[in-house]
Amino acid sequence: MAEKLPGIIDNRGDNTVVRALQKLLANLQRMDVAAGVFKVGSFLLLEGLWQDLDPFWVFALPPNPP
Repeated sequence: MAEKLPGIIDNRGDNTVVRALQKLLANLQRMDVAAGVFKVGSFLLLEGLWQDLDPFWVFALPPNPP
């Protein structure tokens, strides 16, 4: 059984989105992500955890122009 995630992820200490994804990805077969901000480089922190998901979808909004 997967470890329960906190109700709020505030990116303080070990309570980060990356840490939550590391816990979730260990038990998933597929995943869809919808995000307002998406940085491809963040996936380097999740190396080896998401590559076997089928399918793996990311939906992100385009960045705001300067």
